[in-house]
Amino acid sequence: MKFREAVLNTPALEDAYCAGLQAFKRADAEHITCTSPRDIAGSVDVDSVLCQAFPDKPRWDYAVGIKNDQTTDWTIWIEVHPASSTGDVNVVIAKLRWLKSWAADAAPDLLSLTREYVWVATGSVTFSQASPQRKKLASAGIKFVGNRYTIC
Repeated sequence: MKFREAVLNTPALEDAYCAGLQAFKRADAEHITCTSPRDIAGSVDVDSVLCQAFPDKPRWDYAVGIKNDQTTDWTIWIEVHPASSTGDVNVVIAKLRWLKSWAADAAPDLLSLTREYVWVATGSVTFSQASPQRKKLASAGIKFVGNRYTIC
């Protein structure tokens, strides 16, 4: 399945599909680079779209489609969030749990695409490469990339 098709099949997100990386807010886009823009299948600002429907929930930020082949894409779910305290790890893990729960019911096509969950830090990072926080993130299935992320 293609990313755009999966987004359009998700009623809550069907009007939120953006070409390329256009869904990113300017401040968040400063942390993201792409060396091969033609490989981007589109993006969605999940947080902005779902904020009214789920104002008190720990919403994930973005979904980005990456072209895989003629018939399938895969998805990188990107959270742009501070990493200034060890407590931020628990916040991001809670966001991932909520995202998976929401997507299982509301976005099964998106969830069916091969996916990766990435945390891009804003500001300074307070935990080291070998810290328990990084191990906790890894065991939750979250790839922590620091302050900058090169998508493709």
